[in-house]
Amino acid sequence: MNKNYTGAGLIAVAIILFWALTLPLYNRISDLDAAIKEREDLLNSRNAIIANIKALNKEYQKRISDITKISAIVPSKKSVAEALSALNDMSTRNGVVLTNSSITGQKANDNINPYELLALDMNLNGSYIALTSFLKALESNLRLIDIASIDAAAGSGNSKVLNFVVKGNAYYLK
Repeated sequence: MNKNYTGAGLIAVAIILFWALTLPLYNRISDLDAAIKEREDLLNSRNAIIANIKALNKEYQKRISDITKISAIVPSKKSVAEALSALNDMSTRNGVVLTNSSITGQKANDNINPYELLALDMNLNGSYIALTSFLKALESNLRLIDIASIDAAAGSGNSKVLNFVVKGNAYYLK
């Protein structure tokens, strides 16, 4: 009978050891399966994000010409020299003389608008027809310029030359 008890005791010890050693291993494997599933979900979401970025980059490359046109309309930085050069070029092409100009940067009054202002103040000499031609050139210019006011005065003497003060705003991004 001792043999039976010894055999049963060894089997009981083996079962207890098997249970004590495999149960933590089984729980660890279950935890690892959950971690693998979580990592697979994270990898899938990252792959989806990368695919979206690639699609967005393709769309950006398709529309690069439109983006450059928009950046020419409202430049990304304040460029007083470029604005002055464009105004001077337009005035000489349209027959008015730019006698005096001032361009000052101004902050937009609210935080909603994504742009800042360049206040333009130009003194021009020329005929009325030349002024209208200059204004049409400003209107068709690629850079966005709003005219706020135009003041006209007769020139000295009987000449047909008029003095104009044109005030407006050009824009650039914040």
